[in-house]
Amino acid sequence: MTAGHEFSATGEVLTALAEAIKDLDAVVRSFDSPEAKLASICTRVVAAVPGADAAGVTVLRAGSTTTAATTEAFVLAIDAAQYEQQEGPCIDAAVTRTIVRADRTQAAERWPAFARAIELVDVTSFLSAPITAGEEYVGALNLYGHHGHDFDTVDEQALRVYVRAAQSVLSADERAVRAARRVEGYAAAMESRAAIEQAKGALMVTLGVTADTAFDLLLWRSQTTNVKVRDLAEQFVTDLAKLDTAPGAFADELGKLLMTVHQRVLEQ
Repeated sequence: MTAGHEFSATGEVLTALAEAIKDLDAVVRSFDSPEAKLASICTRVVAAVPGADAAGVTVLRAGSTTTAATTEAFVLAIDAAQYEQQEGPCIDAAVTRTIVRADRTQAAERWPAFARAIELVDVTSFLSAPITAGEEYVGALNLYGHHGHDFDTVDEQALRVYVRAAQSVLSADERAVRAARRVEGYAAAMESRAAIEQAKGALMVTLGVTADTAFDLLLWRSQTTNVKVRDLAEQFVTDLAKLDTAPGAFADELGKLLMTVHQRVLEQ
């Protein structure tokens, strides 16, 4: 390849890479599942690296290795062989945290058991880069090339840049998910607090006790019935809304509700 042709090829890779990275913004803004976002990342990297015919994401989680996303079905067979033999480009990249590039001959030398397992698969070039984004994504982004599509140093550098951008996307997504979970937790806590306050208020007005005593009554029933205070309070408020009795008998009815509210919680 002449210097001019090499420069032109590099320019094409950089242009495709820039477009793929720009598209990653759409991944962040989407409401897709984590798996769908990983699939989008794979699709974009195949478009960005000319030598790539397929891509996949290997994830290490809880002592197991899985393929979280792919662009082609044959990637699953290749990855399965790596997981079974515990060797191969994606395993090395994920464990050593370095980029791994190899052709079929090099693969046979470095990972003989893996190479024998995929003898009938039309893949002759491998390129894997470690990818990490918080606790959710730890593994490797893997590219595979068919016969005649050997990865080179330009492809390696392009993948390195793309992975950095993808990690930013995944990290932002994980932060957003955590924030949403915290908001949901706060909302649930506020709802629970409201139910407890309503139950306390009803006990205070009807029985003529203080706020502390009203809460102690709820806590006592919680401890003696082994039912959470929150669940007791929510059911108690629901029961109160259905109570239809004369004012003079209200205190007695409320007492009965308090003593039996745990039964209705446990029936649910």
